Amino acid sequence: MDSEQRGSEKLWGRLFESEVPKGADLAKALSLAADDYTVKRWWKYGQPAIDSIRGVLDVPSDRVSGVLGSLVKMHGGEIQVSFDVFPYGIVAPDGVHINILLERNVGGG
Repeated sequence: MDSEQRGSEKLWGRLFESEVPKGADLAKALSLAADDYTVKRWWKYGQPAIDSIRGVLDVPSDRVSGVLGSLVKMHGGEIQVSFDVFPYGIVAPDGVHINILLERNVGGG
């Protein structure tokens, strides 16, 4: 029997060290240092392998461009990345909340 990873196990196995992602694993997936943002909350979907992840990141205003740039670079043939950005703070934004969605691309390249 072939033990090679298949489907979503193959995709997410490259992103996360464990099957259930933690804040540090999400930071690794986004190729960022953990101090660039705070993971406010996240949800995983799919059993037993992860097919998609939704999350909310709290990003200080001086780190927004780096975080958004990393999200855009992550989007590709295997991972589809969607996000919405909501600034907070009166007059000059203190930071932003980024609602992200990472999905396995089931349609291929």
